This record gives sequence, C-alpha cells and structure tokens, in this order.
Amino acid sequence: MKEEDIIKRINNLLKKDKGLVLVEKTRKDGNYFKGKLEVNYLEQVLNFDFAIPHNYPLTHPNSDNISIIFRNKNYIGLNHINPDGSVCFHPDKDDDFDRKLLYEIKCLKQWIRDYYIFKKEDDNYAYLIHNTESGCINKLYFTNTKNSFKKNSFGTFRFSIFSDEKIGEKKFPVKKMFRLGFEKGQEDVWSNTFIKDLKTRGTKKGLYYYIQDEPLRKSNLGRKAIENWDELKDYLSDEFIEKLYLGLKRDFNNNFYHENSLFLIIGYKIPNNESYEEHWDLIRIPKKNIPIDSIKLAKDEQTNPKIRFEHILKKNKINWGTTENIDYSRFFGRGKLNDKITNSNILIIGCGAIGSSLSEILVRGGAKNIILMDFDSTKGGNLCRANYQLKDMIFPKTNGLINRLKSISPFVDVAVEYDKLNKFDLKILGDVFNKKLDIIFDCSTDTEVTYIVDKLNFTGNVFSLAITNNAKSFISITGNYLTKQAKTIFDFVENEPPTYFEGTGCGYPTFEANYNDINALLNIGLKVINNNFSKNKKNESFIIQPDFNNLLNIDIEEYENYNCIYMNSSIHISKSVLKIIEKETKFHYPKEFGGVFVGFKSNKNFIITNILIPDEYKNGQTIFIRHPGTLNERLNEIHNLTNGKIQYLGEWHSHPNGPTNPSSIDINAMKEIAKDKNINIGNPLLMIAEVDKTYFGKDLFIYDDKILKKYE
Repeated sequence: MKEEDIIKRINNLLKKDKGLVLVEKTRKDGNYFKGKLEVNYLEQVLNFDFAIPHNYPLTHPNSDNISIIFRNKNYIGLNHINPDGSVCFHPDKDDDFDRKLLYEIKCLKQWIRDYYIFKKEDDNYAYLIHNTESGCINKLYFTNTKNSFKKNSFGTFRFSIFSDEKIGEKKFPVKKMFRLGFEKGQEDVWSNTFIKDLKTRGTKKGLYYYIQDEPLRKSNLGRKAIENWDELKDYLSDEFIEKLYLGLKRDFNNNFYHENSLFLIIGYKIPNNESYEEHWDLIRIPKKNIPIDSIKLAKDEQTNPKIRFEHILKKNKINWGTTENIDYSRFFGRGKLNDKITNSNILIIGCGAIGSSLSEILVRGGAKNIILMDFDSTKGGNLCRANYQLKDMIFPKTNGLINRLKSISPFVDVAVEYDKLNKFDLKILGDVFNKKLDIIFDCSTDTEVTYIVDKLNFTGNVFSLAITNNAKSFISITGNYLTKQAKTIFDFVENEPPTYFEGTGCGYPTFEANYNDINALLNIGLKVINNNFSKNKKNESFIIQPDFNNLLNIDIEEYENYNCIYMNSSIHISKSVLKIIEKETKFHYPKEFGGVFVGFKSNKNFIITNILIPDEYKNGQTIFIRHPGTLNERLNEIHNLTNGKIQYLGEWHSHPNGPTNPSSIDINAMKEIAKDKNINIGNPLLMIAEVDKTYFGKDLFIYDDKILKKYE
C-alpha cells in the first residue's frame, strides 16, 4: 500500500471517534507514521504524540507486543507511563489494520480512565523507573535480607564485580555486580560456592543509605523518580552528606573505588505479599566529579563551633544504575522442583550422558547442594550427548560440569569427589552417606555401584537411572535390592547389549542414544520422581518406554517391589494392575472376586504386568471359584505374541473385610497349580486382597515346598 493511502486510512479511522482530534496531520517520518492527537474522554482533554510503525499492524522490531506509541512527557510519573513518557499497555496481536488501530485507541482510553482519572493502584508493586546513565550499564544484583534498617541509617556494604566487559563495536561497558552484605553482618544469601567464586574476583566497598520512602520528586504528577542530586536533599541527612563529601575528598581508600567510581545504594520499603521488603537502587559517583559543594560559614553563621562548613548538593544529574532483586524465591519463581528435592543434599554418581544433564536440570530446578562423583575424563565422543564443551576435553568430567553448574545458579553449592565408591571402607561410607546425604542418583550404569549401595543401609532416597540401547527404555530403580531389581528389570525390558565401539583396540561397548532421546526420557523420569515427592507418594521403580510405531505413545509404568528373603525371590507388580484389581474387587464387594496374573519370570523373580479376568466363575461372600472359560486361549495368545516372554504367574482374589491370611482352600489350590504340568510353573504366586467399600490392602505369597511364603 502506498504511503499516502496508509495516511488516509489512519486519518479516516481516527475521524470515526468524535472524541479524537488530529492536532497535527499524520506524516511519514522514517519508519513511522507520526502525528499529534487530542483525546476528549470523560470530560478530560489529553494530548499525545503518536507513532505508528510502517509495518503496522505488526509490532515494533525488537519489541514483543508494542505497536502504536502514544507519548506525552508531562505524564511521566503516572502508573504505566514509561521513562520516555509513552503509555505502557500491551494490546493483543492482530493482523487486521482497522480493527487493531481502533482497539489500541480503546486501550488508550482505558489507561486514561484507570490511571489518569481514577489514579488506580495495581495489586502488584510497580518498580520506580529511573533515567539511567547513558553510554554504559552498571547493574547490581542482591537478595532479600532481614528488614532491619531504620530511616536515615547509613554505612558500608560489600560487593564483587562479577563481570566487567565491553560489548559491541563501540565497546559499550557493562558491569554486573553482586552484593555480598552489609557491615553489620547482614549477608546476601548466596551459596558458599558462589560466594567463594565472587571473592576470587575481588571485593569492593560501597555506601548505603536507607531513606525508607521512595526517592520521588516532590509535588510532581504521580510517581516520578528524582533525577538530580539537589533533589536528594530532602532524603539525606547532613551528617551523611558531609561524610560522603569528606570520603570522596580524602577519606575513602582504593577499596571504595572501581575505575575511579564509588557506588552508593539507596534503600527504601516496597510492599510484598507478606508486608514489605527493602529495595535498593544504585548510583555511580565519579571520584573526579563530586556532586557536593562545600561552603565555609562565616563566624556569625556558625551555630555550632565544630561545624565550620556547609555541604550542599549540586544540581548534577544522578548517574542511576540498575538493580535486580534475585532472591532465591524470585530466581526460581517461574518454576522449580519440589522442596524435598531442592532442599536435599544430593549425590550424583556418574557424570556422563545422564548424570551431566540431570545435574543441570536439578540446578535449574533450584537444587541447593550437589556432590558430583566421577573418576573419568572428558573425551570427544562425550560431547554429542553430554553437557560438555570442547574446552572441557582432557580434563576430568567433574571439572567442566562444576563450572557449568556454577554459571547457572548463585544458590547452588557444588562439591566434587574424583574417586570411585570402592575406594572407601563401606562401614564408614554408610555412616557418612546417612549423615550427609538425602538423595543419591546413580547414573553410572555400573553394577559395582549398586553392589556397594545395597550394602550401605542408606536411609535416604536412591534412584539408579539408566537408558537402554537406542533409548528404547528409561529405567529408574529405587528402594532396596537395587542390583537384583536391575537384573530382573533389564532382562524384562530387553536383552540387547550395548552396540557402539569407539574406534579400534581394546575397549568396551557403550549404549547408543542421541542427546534428544536421552533428555526427553530423563525429563519425563525426573517429572515422575518430582510428582511423587510433591504428592507425598512413595517413589517406586518405574519404566518409561516410547512407542512411535503405529501410534505416538510414551508408556510410564511404576512397579511396587516385594521381596521374600527365604526364597531369594522378588516381585515387581505394576501399580496400574493394582488399580484395576482394586476397582474390580470393590465392584464385586461384598462377594469375593479374582483372576490370573500374567507377566515376566526370571528364575524366582517376577514382574507382574497384567491380569486376566475370568469370564466364568462362581463367587460369594466367602468363596471364589474361577472356571477355565476362555482363560487358557487368552494365555496361549499372550504367550505366542510375546514369544514366550509373558506367561502365567499365579492367582489373585479378594477377602471382603479381610483378613489376607491364606485359607486351606487357597493353599490346596496353589498346590494343584504347582503340580499341573500344563501350567508349568513350580512356584506360583498368590495375592489376597482385603477390601471393603473404601479400603484396599493386600499380601503377596509364593508357593514353595507345600507352604505359602509371604513377601515383604
């Protein structure tokens, strides 16, 4: 569309509103169509310069959803007015020129009504916006400290220059500073790891002054921040002004200066959800441009013989910097893991494909204490699927990873252990783990690790994580008997060994899986664990299996684990299977009901994956007899479809109102099943469920040597 046509279109749309008057004609100016508009609304007359981008109704380049600019510097200080005088509102995006322009006029009127006429106060506090120093960025980060400052109190604070760099072709200087605390012992709440890092970069002193109330221009429309030093005279005490002057003149040593600049922070109260917090704004004071005049008083003007000079703030422009409160609650306010994870002392064993990504997910989720354990160094082949960089090669994996984690969060303490578990005395190791750790993530896929952890009697939570070849399954094993559980579960999910050999020569194979597959499954796995912690549910071993053949599906199955130490036997029973049993037994209550277990068997270790419900049976309050019906045909079909992997494992039935003790009928039935050569299972399983309208409980047994032995 031609420029004159766009201008005509804008003018015609504005004329539709009788409350709008074009004070200046619309014209093309660079990339904008500009003009001046008078708005008559609710008996108020306001004027705005407007600028409509040439690509309207699209938004401004480099802006998210700002399109038309309505500006009047006289309104600076009112809510939702930017430092340049433009009205701050965010219209919905729309590709219809006419509809969007009329909608933005409506938004402008809404601002006039809410914030100009009725002086509306928003629920959320709007930070005071200063006209910051041009040509550079000085930014201070801090955390919440205990609200303890009194009005007009002042002193020193400590900070570290985290980074001091020049960016862009014009070498624009950018300084990022982190506050460490105040002279009176009030410390910013960073991790010990981060504080140590800050101190290696050097620390400086600055001055603070607590004014209590926002530094606003007096008798100004709305909340407009002061811009010149003389405007601070109503906020700063004479004592502080003198101390600042003398300090800048002679008293402050090099500890107070960075590149011949002193930094001052001004504190005041701002509201929060609980009551209030102390916010701080940053000012840079050049050593060679002191913003204070010192005037010697005549003798007849000296009311105090000790005060011979008067110190007056100049009209110099204040060099405001910027600040950001990144307290832990704000840093992770957009999303974090459950406190039971973030507040735990966590050990990660193995920092390869799984461990390196897991550690980063935990840190980005708010974890505060992590120990990394790995003896290996970083090789080129690690980089395609682990969180390392080229510069990390040759060095221990933990070196590169700890630097990466420290660069993400100032709230995480990270420690490193380079030795393997087998170096330590197991009794001492168990005592240390139980005193110092809450969660162990074993990402090593090393059976020797699970051997050792099994012997430690660790009372915290342990998760042994692994991914099978080509990322066909993700496995999380938790609880006791990790080694036995791992053997059974890995035999169940697949028997395909690792296939990738790196180069030639003597070496062992590793599993194949790309970075995306590993992290897709790992993120889901950690979500399962986090969800259980959030809902105070017991974490169980689980398997995640993506199936992208006919239908896109990711199957997640949790398993309760039971062990019979007398038989060296274990059962993993699917929690979804238990839900079905609970539903069926409650449906048939108060009569007994039952069915058949099917699943995987490895020696005397079982994984119950499903049940079959009989189509022919007899039941009553104290009796349940299932008839063959179609059960045998269905069992044969499952057996054939899985190439014999899934088979009949045993029986289950309910005892309405309990107990779960096997009756003589139950024992005889299991005896007959064990003898039946057609069934071909010498040690069948039995589950008896105690059930009523609200309660569901269960006990599991295995038949051996004419008796039923109970699992715990």
